[in-house]
Amino acid sequence: MVARLLSTLLVALALMGCSTMGTLHGARPLEPGEHMMQAALSLQKQSNPLTTALDIPLPQIELGYRRGLVSEVDWGVRVYMVGAVADLRYRFARLGPFDVATQPSLGLFALPTPATGFGNIDLGLPVVAEMDLGAKQRSSLVLSTRAVGRQHFAWLSDPDLGSGAAGRFELLAGGGARITRRFRRLRIGGYADVLVNTSRLGPVWWTGGADLGLVLGEPRVDDDE
Repeated sequence: MVARLLSTLLVALALMGCSTMGTLHGARPLEPGEHMMQAALSLQKQSNPLTTALDIPLPQIELGYRRGLVSEVDWGVRVYMVGAVADLRYRFARLGPFDVATQPSLGLFALPTPATGFGNIDLGLPVVAEMDLGAKQRSSLVLSTRAVGRQHFAWLSDPDLGSGAAGRFELLAGGGARITRRFRRLRIGGYADVLVNTSRLGPVWWTGGADLGLVLGEPRVDDDE
């Protein structure tokens, strides 16, 4: 009885924290020597049993960390309820007013319980473009497009019901936009994203939220400069 109750509570918690899809970053990597702490709060409507049953968006809380690696490249990780996403961002072009970057990512959402478990693995490939707004260039507009391959998995191990495993693959596609405002080391942003499941017909998934980032450290200067 206790095990089943615990499983139910954990599942309810997990359904409020399904995989995140928000555009939390622009196209400009941190410089080597810089790192950033970030927190985000959003509402999202995705394909999970609780959202479908209640027909309402669910809250999502995320914490993130980024660090500059080399010129034009940084990496980051985001954690949320029972899940995490890691990515590598590379700015590969400047097209007119836009900086353009790709940000491949690998995400894991999993919830094992005493009797069963489920989750998914996401492989994302977004392309992000960012341009400054206004004469003082303290704000920027970010546009993104992405494809996500998602592998769902679930397993069952119960003395009464038996055991087994199942899974399915989905291909998601969509895009988003965000506005970022810069205040010295502080970054404030708002974003909205939509995704569609190309593997089967269904409702549009969407995410909207706001985030706060703090840039620490100083850009590293080579001795030869």
